[in-house]
Amino acid sequence: MKQTIIGLSGHIDHGKTALVQALTGINTDRLAEEQKRGMTIDIGFAFLNENTTLIDVPGHEKFVKNMMAGVSSIDVALLVVAADDGVMPQTREHFEILNLLDIPLGIIALNKSDLADDDWLDLVELDIAELVKDSFMENAPIIRVSATEGMGIEALRQELLTICEKAPDKQDRGIFRMHVDRAFSMKGYGTVVTGTVNSGMLKTGDTIEILPGSVRARVRGLQSHSHEVESVGMGDRAAINLQGVEKSQIERGSQIAEPKYLQAINQMGVGLHLLSSAQKPLIQNQRIRIHLGTQEVMARIALTAGKYLQPGKKGPALLRLESPLVAARGDKFIIRSFSPVITIGGGEVLEVVIEEKWKVIKNKLQELYESPDSRQIIQLVEQEGAKPLTPEKLQYRLGISEDQIKTMVDETEDLFWLSHKQSKWLVTKTQWANMKSQIQQFLSEFHKKNPLQPGAQKEEIRQHIKSEEAILEALLQAMLEERTVLQKGKVWLDPEFTITLSNDDDSLQNNVLEQLNQEGFTPSNLSQLSSKIGDSKEKLMRVLQVAEQQGKLLRIDGNLMFTQTNFLKLREKVTQHFSNHTEMSVSEFKELAHTSRKYAVPLLEYFDKLKITYRDGNTRKLVK
Repeated sequence: MKQTIIGLSGHIDHGKTALVQALTGINTDRLAEEQKRGMTIDIGFAFLNENTTLIDVPGHEKFVKNMMAGVSSIDVALLVVAADDGVMPQTREHFEILNLLDIPLGIIALNKSDLADDDWLDLVELDIAELVKDSFMENAPIIRVSATEGMGIEALRQELLTICEKAPDKQDRGIFRMHVDRAFSMKGYGTVVTGTVNSGMLKTGDTIEILPGSVRARVRGLQSHSHEVESVGMGDRAAINLQGVEKSQIERGSQIAEPKYLQAINQMGVGLHLLSSAQKPLIQNQRIRIHLGTQEVMARIALTAGKYLQPGKKGPALLRLESPLVAARGDKFIIRSFSPVITIGGGEVLEVVIEEKWKVIKNKLQELYESPDSRQIIQLVEQEGAKPLTPEKLQYRLGISEDQIKTMVDETEDLFWLSHKQSKWLVTKTQWANMKSQIQQFLSEFHKKNPLQPGAQKEEIRQHIKSEEAILEALLQAMLEERTVLQKGKVWLDPEFTITLSNDDDSLQNNVLEQLNQEGFTPSNLSQLSSKIGDSKEKLMRVLQVAEQQGKLLRIDGNLMFTQTNFLKLREKVTQHFSNHTEMSVSEFKELAHTSRKYAVPLLEYFDKLKITYRDGNTRKLVK
């Protein structure tokens, strides 16, 4: 059955702990100092029934950090206001925190109602109504109770049980995740951590990762609601006995997670909301406190649009963290000013893998923030351009299980998996089309700038679109099949491209080929041809390269040049030789080609390469 967490919040001394004791019989002030001072310092836990947990959080302003550790996992808020005090500063701050964390449902307990008359209680309720106006608690019931006298306690209990049935299901990421709110050692057991399971399921014997630090440990035992269990799931209060980790390696603020899905980060892209009650705007590079789950870290703000974020406004930003923080896309968090330490706003995590320079980051975050929720995943994938996301990188990027990623892709028409050899990436149809378009545009420009070159090398294309080699191979293979590119040898070209020589170059090419044709298989080198023809080596090289690509010229070992006409005649002579002989010596080949050994040996090796002949000792035989 679904587990529900009810979080109590409110000003100090408004009776939250007494109210929990009245509802459950449990005093959540477990610390000696709490009992001595009569004040909740740390979060406490009690169970309304086997499916419902009450979390009591401290009300004093000095312990709001501890309060955040408690409310980060709640489903239903129970805002406690003392009738004799009414709405107080921490009432407002706690309520603003609940609102920023998008708690869906809430109830208001007007405690100590036995200490005031009805007229005063009516005034306090009006004050509360003003506080919660236009919020998730606007229509929340207000129950008049007295924790000490027992007045209204049963009505509050029934109201809580009813509202818990209406609590919507939280997003389950499909992976185990838990924020640690306590870590301690027990004699005979070793290291124990407690927290509320945020996502997934954990079983005895499972291996988990402790973050930050990426320490692996094994689950030795589990408890929930003070009972030994074999597994815990989302919403459960859990105590986990860990094997293979010391108490010093884990603390409040750590996270327990399934390995390979979460990571500690030093910066994150976020959407910020500055409260209307904030006394000052947020400014560029301002130092703030981040509360996410049970973690607290300091950070600097880099706003993407302008130098200020005014009270009541929202906007994207990059948070540069002063110490590692474990976050996942979609996490909610609270921001508090560095000094004085007060809550000024909150936000949601948009991006956790940030590797580019500020100019690129700024534009990406602005685009993500402005995209509708339904388009943000598409935007996230497309922003990678020609370096699409692998499944491994997606897991860290999204913080959800492989199964959920597969479901998301299956349900999103524009997304598909691209596989090539041993590699796999997630791309959108638009992204895929854009990559192919970039290649076509590059080849078009290449041909304009190099009209006498047959095509571009693969590495030139890769550098232009800034992709990995495996992605480029997949792209070119797909484009070959679509006939939007052609491959000739080691170069790539537009299918419609042809080399067109000017009249002068065409005439020059004919002269050079005629000269080589006459020379047969004792050809001139480039310098000698330049002297004989009377043109520069550069100009000759240009027309000879074109002739080679047109199939009119053979180049062997880079320097030896023969016309295709002469080669075909020699090939015919070699074939005829083998009609009467089983082998051919170098001397016999020299005689057939009317050439010297200097040219005969590389020519024979070329015949071998074409699999016309093969070498057997000092002779050649015909490949059959």
